[in-house]
Amino acid sequence: MHTNAGPNSSPDSDDAIPLGVGGVEAAVGDHIAHFFRGEDQRFSVLGPYIETGLRRGDRCVFISQPEVGISLCDWLSERGMDVGSAREADRLILDPGRDTTGDMKRLADRIDASVDEMDDSFVRWSGDGEWCLARDITVEEMLRWEALYDEHSSQWRMLALCQFDLTTFESDVIMDALRTHPYCVMGDVVVPNPFHESPDAVREALTSST
Repeated sequence: MHTNAGPNSSPDSDDAIPLGVGGVEAAVGDHIAHFFRGEDQRFSVLGPYIETGLRRGDRCVFISQPEVGISLCDWLSERGMDVGSAREADRLILDPGRDTTGDMKRLADRIDASVDEMDDSFVRWSGDGEWCLARDITVEEMLRWEALYDEHSSQWRMLALCQFDLTTFESDVIMDALRTHPYCVMGDVVVPNPFHESPDAVREALTSST
């Protein structure tokens, strides 16, 4: 996996995917975290990420509470995107998430399998961490899902951006979220995350804390 930015990017590379922010390019398999503060910043990275994907013809998946998905659609519509057509064509998929890590994996497996069916090269996956708060799933289970995604990210044909609101989650949750993502958005660049740990280490830490 790799993530490039600005003058270090390789626009002629087949695996260089524009993230939509600051000229950053990423690759299939990258698992990127974005930490934001409050509603004013929610779509500062996520919005351009999805908009860029739709304009490129990428298939985009967004896991979130339903009202956040609606707000994203409004954000995209304000920028001239035909959200209705994108959703009808399965180019924009809004999903509320699943109640277990196993069910989330089955969802990701199904999305990955559909890459061939839809004649795509990859799927632009994204998620707002608050999706777990509206379902019968604990924050710890959501973080186990992030660790599982991290474990399988090199196998699934997806580029993933995961968001966490600093005003919603406690510091220990944010720290665990850092441990499950190899890359982080910092301003308008994406950098390797020095706090990233192996999925097994994250699962062990989550088990010992419960």
